Amino acid sequence: MNHLNQGNKPARKNTRTRVWPDTKATIKVADPFSPVRKILTISGEVGDLGGTGMFLVTKEPVPVPAKAEILIDFDSSQPSSLTLEALGETVRSAEDGVGIRFTDISMEHLQKCILARMNR
Repeated sequence: MNHLNQGNKPARKNTRTRVWPDTKATIKVADPFSPVRKILTISGEVGDLGGTGMFLVTKEPVPVPAKAEILIDFDSSQPSSLTLEALGETVRSAEDGVGIRFTDISMEHLQKCILARMNR
C-alpha cells in the first residue's frame, strides 16, 4: 500500500531527525555548471539526518542527480573527531537545499558520532 502525505507525495519509509544546530556538512560533486572546474564543493548545515539520507541546507545550486562525497561534522563549534565520511547521491533539489540519499555509510560510526554528541 502506498501511503501519501498531505502533499500527495509518497510518505518517507525511513525517519529523519533534526540535528544539532552546529552540525555541518560538506559535499563534493562533479560540476556540470563550469567547463573549467571539475569538482563543486558545497558546505552547509545539516537540516535533518537519518540512516538512509540527509538534507543539506544551502543556497548554492547543486546538480541532481549527482554522486556525492560527504563529510558530516557533528560539532563544528569546536575541533572534534565527531566526523563521518559517506558516499551518496543528490536526489532532490529545493529552494533551501538538497536531499541526499546515502549509498555507502557506516551505520556503526554514525551511531557512535550521535551518541558521543548527545553525551557532550
